[in-house]
Amino acid sequence: MSGIGIHPRHASQRHKGSPDYALARGLVGELPVPVLISGGLNTPQQVQAAFEQTGAAGVLLARGSLGNPWLFEQVLGRRASAPDHEEILDELDWVIERAVEHLGADRATRYLRKFYPWYVERLGGSKALQAALQTAPTLEAARELLHGVETPAPARAAAAW
Repeated sequence: MSGIGIHPRHASQRHKGSPDYALARGLVGELPVPVLISGGLNTPQQVQAAFEQTGAAGVLLARGSLGNPWLFEQVLGRRASAPDHEEILDELDWVIERAVEHLGADRATRYLRKFYPWYVERLGGSKALQAALQTAPTLEAARELLHGVETPAPARAAAAW
């Protein structure tokens, strides 16, 4: 079976702004193959809205799942809550271990710098933590930065890190 995946945003939007779901709905109605939607799908609510507005056969979770593998479970209704601090750190540790397996420690240290922003955002971390991770000389130093921080109290979450 054939199908097509579309990201209904103009290239000049650079992954910002609202996808054109009216355009997508028109394509769903015109094309003789299933249409899959991508773009702007960061939450289960956004996925549901895309289905309702477009009539697409499915979704492609791309950037919305970076640093957020829990989104798949949420969309499928297998998980209602967001991950807690420890769950996020456990997942990032797993990602680090797999990167070392595949790339070796030196190369993984550089490669993982693009992953940290996705997880630091989920952890409620600051730009200072992000900058420290981006310049960490080793994975051990990055892990110390990540694990040396306690879960912020709700009242202090915005000021933490």
